[in-house]
Amino acid sequence: MMASFVLTFLIMATIVTGNELSNIDDAEVDRLLNKLNKPALMSIKSPDGDIIDCVHMKNHPIYDHPLFKNHTIQYSILVTKGRFHGGKAIISTWKPYIQTPREFSLAQIWLASGVSNTHTRDTNTIEAGWQADGYKDSGCYNLKCPGFVHVNRDFAIGAAVRSLSRVGGAQHEIPTSIYRDTRSGHWWLKVYDNIFVGYWPSSLFTTLKDVATDVHWGGEITNNRDGSKHTTTNMGSGHFAEEGYEKASYFKNIEIVDEGEFMKPPVGASPFMSEENCYNIKLGTDVHWGTYFFFGGPGRNAKCK
Repeated sequence: MMASFVLTFLIMATIVTGNELSNIDDAEVDRLLNKLNKPALMSIKSPDGDIIDCVHMKNHPIYDHPLFKNHTIQYSILVTKGRFHGGKAIISTWKPYIQTPREFSLAQIWLASGVSNTHTRDTNTIEAGWQADGYKDSGCYNLKCPGFVHVNRDFAIGAAVRSLSRVGGAQHEIPTSIYRDTRSGHWWLKVYDNIFVGYWPSSLFTTLKDVATDVHWGGEITNNRDGSKHTTTNMGSGHFAEEGYEKASYFKNIEIVDEGEFMKPPVGASPFMSEENCYNIKLGTDVHWGTYFFFGGPGRNAKCK
């Protein structure tokens, strides 16, 4: 079965305290945004005429299916730890095959802070990138739709990504950065180097209010294991990292923003793979691409069952 295809630019913020998503008071968020004179956009119109409605992360349609409870998350990511005020990369865009509407494939940047262990769980994340799934109304994935202040109507979050890379052909990319404004403390999202999409107010967060302690870059898929077999949903282009340029997906010019507001390549970054035979990652450096990696894979194959 081939799912109907949607590739959208996504954003998400999560705040986990204790064992469940924290409940941010809507009135308090609205009061803050009104004070900032930047009213939130509950629905926005994309350049192609689509109306994009915000969807609470817990209400995203991918979670509605009763079989979704059996899914597993698989990833190929680059991780760095420290104290950061931002992260950026140029992300290649692809049209991955999605086996079933209960699954998705994404490529994004994560900024996170907090701790999560058997005794304490207080973790905040901000995420931005692209996602492909089987739903026609993906929407935006903010913890609270009023929380993200969308200031640029020329860039519609949740609208279809039109420029896609092709194997052996043109490669298309979305430069993406998330950084903390030192004056206001808000976390800003910028794409294509000069488009300021909007920001997450600092008051939405606890551990991520002042600094991020982790930055991740890479791909992720859901594996529903239909028929007790590994999914054939692709990560990235569906090609393994070692196949390289014009075949594998990539992140390039990967940088962090340190506490001194300087952008620099991450130091001590490490790649992680949940199932190397299904999806993998290959890290490198280059005079033009800076710190980069290829990543992805086809899912089920002779070594991935």
